[in-house]
Amino acid sequence: MDVGPNVVTVQNRVARVNILEGIGSRVIRGPDWKWGKQDGGEGHVGTIRNFESAEEVVVVWDNGTAANYRCSGLYDLRIMDSASTGLKHDGTICDTCRCQPIFGIRWKCAECANYDLCSICYHGDKHNLRHRFFRINAPGQEKVLLDCRRKSKKISLRGIYPGARVVRGVDWQWDDQDGGNGRRGKITEIQDWSAVSLRSAAYVLWDNGAKNLYRIGFDGMVDLKVINDAKGGSVYKDHLPLLGEHNPALKAGTTGYQVGDKVSLYFAHTICLLDCCLQRHQIPVYSFIHALSDVGRSVSTWS
Repeated sequence: MDVGPNVVTVQNRVARVNILEGIGSRVIRGPDWKWGKQDGGEGHVGTIRNFESAEEVVVVWDNGTAANYRCSGLYDLRIMDSASTGLKHDGTICDTCRCQPIFGIRWKCAECANYDLCSICYHGDKHNLRHRFFRINAPGQEKVLLDCRRKSKKISLRGIYPGARVVRGVDWQWDDQDGGNGRRGKITEIQDWSAVSLRSAAYVLWDNGAKNLYRIGFDGMVDLKVINDAKGGSVYKDHLPLLGEHNPALKAGTTGYQVGDKVSLYFAHTICLLDCCLQRHQIPVYSFIHALSDVGRSVSTWS
């Protein structure tokens, strides 16, 4: 449901640099997949880490495998969930769970007046399964009309979900909270790393008794690797967008900016990360500021 004017602020335009590229999105194999079981098998989930070019993307699968895949002309991947990127449809509300605004992909009923679902509710079979829906990947993108869900096939998702057994992954930076390299833990819940990055973290209870929250998508980071995966619900595979297919900015290899353009930097994700580091992992402020200075950023004020 639309609940107000869809106002795109300068802040949102800058943030969309990362959003359009989909860094942090959760993905599954697509129609042109030919890479065997690198992903762990049909329905297994991974995270977009970065883009090597307009045609090639790097994915870290929940099983720890990292590899490059095609996202232009041939489509190796489907976007399962983009809520972790911070993508949101301002002025909307899910008419089932009432989340506001809708993060990630927006699903709009083609047969009811002003009726929307979030991804969780759409794939959770909320609303009339005989009704056709429009898929809206991002604000401003064209609507894609889909077949009704009643005639479509679902597949099960597997990976880092509640019940899975995990060890530290490729982006681990939390010392020995897990008890040491190779120590195991159990996923108890999927959570939000921050208010602008939904379903991008997993809560782990380690075998040593410690427990904490870790990234599985926030800014493309993956702190965990699954040893024994778990089921994470199911999705209508053919209703999911192909990574790169409806993304003019990605196809052009640009986000609309040219060399020499002056831009404003938006530090919302950085601030959220600082807050999370301080509260969850006891990392001192001076260490964080020092890390920023190493990549050429000078921070004088936070606003």
